[in-house]
Amino acid sequence: MPIERVVRQTLTKGRPGSRVTFFPSQKRGEPVACGNLLQADFCVHLEYSQIVQTYECRPPALRFAEIDFKADFLLKLHDGSQVYHRFLLPDDQVYGRSPGLRRAIENQLATCDASVQWLTPVEIPQRLVTSNLRYLYHHSFGSTRLAALKIYRHVMSLADHRATVGSLLARGMTAQDISRAIFSHTLRIDLERMLTSQTVVQGGHDGHL
Repeated sequence: MPIERVVRQTLTKGRPGSRVTFFPSQKRGEPVACGNLLQADFCVHLEYSQIVQTYECRPPALRFAEIDFKADFLLKLHDGSQVYHRFLLPDDQVYGRSPGLRRAIENQLATCDASVQWLTPVEIPQRLVTSNLRYLYHHSFGSTRLAALKIYRHVMSLADHRATVGSLLARGMTAQDISRAIFSHTLRIDLERMLTSQTVVQGGHDGHL
């Protein structure tokens, strides 16, 4: 069954009850127009993800068999696969209450080597994790990979391969470079704890503790 891809209306201003936010994506190299704050917050997780090569917010709607599927995101992964993401919020009257509709969409996408992930409130990242990532992301702008590696080498030279953010700042390392080192997975912290000067930074490449 053929799928018709219909480009959605360009967001230029918010509709009643919504707010358009332009997220400064480094993976896309341009601002991403988000129809609500949940989409804008989720962008930072896609920037942080090591498996996501690039992504599109509010991708073209997919029409087939009288179904009009509008996803929140289309992800293109480094392995070449494509994954649609759709938030399933408690007030979702269409997808949230129709498992049969969701299965029909999943089956149709499988025919074109794509998949869909339905994100329930439980699967949406914690606000504190999002807040920490947003801080790291925005404060890392202007830093370089070389600067991040310099901090990594210092941390790895310590006996227990760890340091606090405050101790790194005291040695003259900038918040910008520290943020780059953590967001790029060169160093890692516990993202589920509030980021402070006492936050412990460890050497490693998997990011999240």
